[in-house]
Order: sequence, then C-alpha cells, then structure tokens
Amino acid sequence: MRSCRIGETGPVTPTSLLREQLSSRTWRERCYSLLSLPLTAVNLAAVLVTAVVGLLSAGLLFLPVLVLALRADRALGALHRRLARVLLQLEIATPPAPPRAPGLSGLLGQQLGDPAAWRSCAYLLIRIPLGGLQFLLGFVWWFLGLQLLCYPLLWKVEPQRAVDTAGHMHSFGIRIDGFYFDTWPRALLLSALGVLVLLLSPWPGRLPLLADRQLMPRLLGPTAESLRLAQLTEARTHAFNEAAATLRRIERDLHDGAQADLVALGLKLSRAERQLAKGELDTGRTLVGECRRQAKEIIGGLRELVSGIHPPALDAGLAPALASLAARAAIPTRVTTDLAVRPPASIETMLYFAAAELLANAGKHSGASFVTLSVGSTAGRLRLTIQDDGRGGARLDGPGSGLRGLAERVRAADGTLTADSPVGGPTVVTIELPDPAATAQPHLPRSDTAATRSR
Repeated sequence: MRSCRIGETGPVTPTSLLREQLSSRTWRERCYSLLSLPLTAVNLAAVLVTAVVGLLSAGLLFLPVLVLALRADRALGALHRRLARVLLQLEIATPPAPPRAPGLSGLLGQQLGDPAAWRSCAYLLIRIPLGGLQFLLGFVWWFLGLQLLCYPLLWKVEPQRAVDTAGHMHSFGIRIDGFYFDTWPRALLLSALGVLVLLLSPWPGRLPLLADRQLMPRLLGPTAESLRLAQLTEARTHAFNEAAATLRRIERDLHDGAQADLVALGLKLSRAERQLAKGELDTGRTLVGECRRQAKEIIGGLRELVSGIHPPALDAGLAPALASLAARAAIPTRVTTDLAVRPPASIETMLYFAAAELLANAGKHSGASFVTLSVGSTAGRLRLTIQDDGRGGARLDGPGSGLRGLAERVRAADGTLTADSPVGGPTVVTIELPDPAATAQPHLPRSDTAATRSR
C-alpha cells in the first residue's frame, strides 16, 4: 500500500488537499479514530479488572480469575490487530502461545506466564490516553470542520436567541466571548474556516497514529525471540521430515534396485555352478561372464546411490564440485567462488544439491542461453546465486513449484531462498546459509571457472 504524506509527491496544492481528503486511507483512519472512543472505554475496564484481580490474586484464590482477565486482554489485543490490518493496512503477526505443561498447574503457568498477554495489557493501558487523543484529533477535529462548513444552514434552521448588554436581540448559532455570528458575512467566514479545517483534517489525526503504529508491532506482535524460536522449531520439523524422506528413498532404492539385482545375481551364479558341475563349461563360462557384467552394473548403481547422499566430487571441495556440475549442465554455465574458508560438510552438501536442482530447472524450463553461478561469504552468511537470461516467471508459490520444496529444505538448514524472476527474465535465485567458520581462516584466492556444454 502506498502512503500519502504532505510533501511526498511535490508541492501541496488545493487539488492534492482535496484528493487526500477523499482518499480511502483518510476515511479508514477516520473510522479508526471514531472507534477509538468505545475501545478506550473497553481498554480502561480491562486494565482496571486485570489490576484489581492481580492484586487480589496474591492469596492464590483469584488466580483463575486473573487467567481469564489475561485471556480477555489477549483477545482485545487480537481485536486491535484486526482493526489495524483492516483500517490501517498494518499487518501484525499473531504472537505464538507459550508451551504448556500437563495438568491444571501447567495450564495456569502457561496463561500467567504468557508474555503476549502481559504485553497486550501494557498496550491497552497506553492506548487509553492515546485513544482519547486519536478520537479528538482524528474524528472530532473533522466533525468540527463539518459543522463550521454547514454553519449558515444550521444558523437559519435552528437559531439561538439572546440579548446582548446593549439590549440588542441576536439570532445566532455560535457565539465567542460576546461576539455573535448572526450575519451572512460572519456566517460565510465560519463556513470558509470549516473548509480549511476539513482540508487539513487528515493530518492532525495521523500524529497519534504514528505512535500507535510503532507501539502495536512491539506490544501486540511476536518478539524477536519468539519468532526465532518458531523459526527454529519449523526448521527442526523440516529437517526431521527431510531426513525421514531421505531414509525412505534410500530404503526404496536399495530394496527395489540393489537388493533385487543381488538376488538375481545369486540365482544366476547358482545356475552357473550347476552347469559347471555337469561339465558344461561353455554354458558355465557364459553365465559367469553375465554375472561379472551384472556385478559391475550393481556397483555402478550403488555408486550412484551413494553420490545422491554425498557426491564424491565434494571430497575435493565445493569449487571443484560446482565446476564439475556446471560441466554437465544443459546450459553453458560460468562458476565463480569467493570463500574465506571451506564450509562445513553439511553446508557444502546443501549448496551442491541446491545448485544441481537449480541448474536442472534452468535447463528444463528457462529457455536460457547462459547461466552464472556464484558462491561467496558475507557477514557470516554463505550466499549461492544463480542467474539466467531465460524467459523468467519462476515463482515460489506456483503450483507444483520445485522452488518451494527447495526453499523448505534450505529453511531446515536455517537458511533462506529468494527468487526474483519477472516475466521476460532474467531469473535470479539466491540462497543464504549460515557460515559459522566464515572468519576462521585467511581469505582464499578467488576462483573462476567457465564450463560450457552444447545442448
């Protein structure tokens, strides 16, 4: 959403003031200001109940009531988050619930030790004066301008009558310190003042909103620690799922591949043994030769299976492994590595397989003529970047997107994957992983490798 501010798009003109007055943002903020008054009353009641019950719960008798009060505070915090999302276009994530131990004591401990509930209570307390100020500057100020604009009509429809100190009768609607606005010039002067107030009305109400926009993410949203904990929990879940899937794949490959081939090889060797026992040397030699060839095929299959777990090319390091990977790519690929030290084996394996999958995707879907692959280390993070000059359009959230599965595997290693792929290209995919040994050794020289292969 684009925010409109005075002076943001050039000089202030009457047209820009009128446009801001009629903008959807202004009316949403005005509705938010109007709701601030009843919400302030509800917030005041909730804070008073929480404070009183908190004092009474020192004797443990009111602890269940305090739990209910904190849950109500958290629910009010959720209401404020929804209003901020709908009316202020401010997205605030829901803070996660704390872990719960079994039993009643675990439930009480979870609710009483919920930092999100206590932070919601603090926000409700701060929102009491802030909400009142928001109502005055955001709604009452606008409503006052509307009344001034309509003053000539109000003055004629429902005039008040009074006699001044000189004995003159006045028919008026507004009086300021004995000065009566009971003539058309004076009434039109107030109407002009109302036009000015209305044109400027959006900005006074945004002053308390600035404070509110800063407070809500800090007090109603998740903390950095809770976000980190949720991220690590998700990464652990992905790691477990990935490990289980890998074990199932290895078991399936061994059962359907190597095991079946070994059983067939054993049967063929039994036939050869029987033929040799009967003295049929030619048939026995033929069977033995077939067994030898089949054994070589089984060894090749096992090597391929092992390379899917840990590629032998990584034994020489990540740079040579990526160079050999680029040499086998379907698109001419240039590899650049700029690493301070050799990454840990788990990180090397993740980067290698990620590069292999991204190069394979580029060869199948991009229509590119050239790919650049670079690996570098910056501020304790390893960064793998692959860019092609293809047609673009790759998306992480697309149906059946392989990038989404790769992003989940990268998240399991506490990393991130981003894709910038506008329609028409180019496509840039960046993977960042932690590099705990980034500053352990002196900087190694830069390595550039260009590998090409025709389609």
